[in-house]
Amino acid sequence: MHPLDNPVWQALTGPQRHFGIGEGRARRYQPDISPIAALENPLASKSWTALADIVEVGETIGLFGTRSESVPDGWETEWRDPFLQMICTQTSFRAPIRGTTALVIRELHLSDGAAMVALAGLTQPGPMEERTVTLGRYLGIFDGNASLIAMAGERVRLDGFTEVSGVCTHPDHRGKGYANVLVAALTKQIVERGDTAFLHVKDGNSGAARVYEKLGFSVRAVRDIAALKKVEEMQA
Repeated sequence: MHPLDNPVWQALTGPQRHFGIGEGRARRYQPDISPIAALENPLASKSWTALADIVEVGETIGLFGTRSESVPDGWETEWRDPFLQMICTQTSFRAPIRGTTALVIRELHLSDGAAMVALAGLTQPGPMEERTVTLGRYLGIFDGNASLIAMAGERVRLDGFTEVSGVCTHPDHRGKGYANVLVAALTKQIVERGDTAFLHVKDGNSGAARVYEKLGFSVRAVRDIAALKKVEEMQA
């Protein structure tokens, strides 16, 4: 099995273990960092039992690569969509030709957490919590009023691979190439340290996919990502 077939599991049993909860067949990020979880084997009932032990009733978690038919009783699927998993290496990376006219681009920190959550809530790039920024390097673009208007960062990190995530731009500032610049800057750093960059794009979002292809990303696989809500305790 390729590490990117179950990247969150590889991260939470490897380089990002200290960000996680759970020591058995299921792991998850600490709730104030991310609602994303992982199963050692999505087809094994013991993995689902282990997941139920670390998720509260009423809580929603994100899972990568699970099949709808493997979800046991006690869980409700809030949504499930296919995503393109795209990768970029040092050999394939192509820096953008044009830069950005943004006033300020800087690294984001824990003190920016509330602004990051607000921007993510407006643009819906995926789950974002106030401590998500602690997972890796996040970059933000600010307007003249020092308001965060675009961001992207490193989220899931496993041996040899780093995910680019949280890519979003405020609706009032789209069309200026901000996402392109941020993803390019992050990808450049990732591949220069020897990792392969990867990201996930909802299948059908051809505009975003084209932006990433111009930077040297290519589709590796198509995988389902689902949001599952625990609605009851699993029966022993």
